Amino acid sequence: MMKSIAEFYEGAQRHVGYANAWFEYYRPKAIADHICYKCASSEEFEQMRTMLEKESVFVYQSIISNRRIAIIRLKNSIATTLGEVWFVELSDQKVDGSQRSEFDHIEIYPETGSMEDLVRILEEKGVIVEKVSRPHHTTFDVAIHESFKTRIEPEALIEKIIRDELTCSSKKSL
Repeated sequence: MMKSIAEFYEGAQRHVGYANAWFEYYRPKAIADHICYKCASSEEFEQMRTMLEKESVFVYQSIISNRRIAIIRLKNSIATTLGEVWFVELSDQKVDGSQRSEFDHIEIYPETGSMEDLVRILEEKGVIVEKVSRPHHTTFDVAIHESFKTRIEPEALIEKIIRDELTCSSKKSL
């Protein structure tokens, strides 16, 4: 469990370093969107959310796959080769209890074109991409360091939230 905001940023920078090495090697035509931290317990989720709220502009929380997911807009960005990361996705423990405390992924989306086009270009460069189908959406994941991965999505997470969560639409697919 992270004890301070300094420890959080230090861990985030270490993982962004792994991502930056991958970004520099493969040069994806993409934009960095957010970094995800997964919590091993609901108590850790509460502690992390409280700590990050003090360093945030806003927090949006939703229930996705029967657990809380908070999207936190930081006051200070985390620099990456693909741009500034302003958001943290904070995930509560899964219902099955299988999640451990860790930075899980950095999410990117294509500068232009589709997610599938970006995946195809990376595969042509020899990147092993795993298609992960979930009930609420499909992503493409690339293992870059131990359990940390680059996750490829079609758009910025905040755009998906605005469209699917914050409109009067009855469709909830996030």
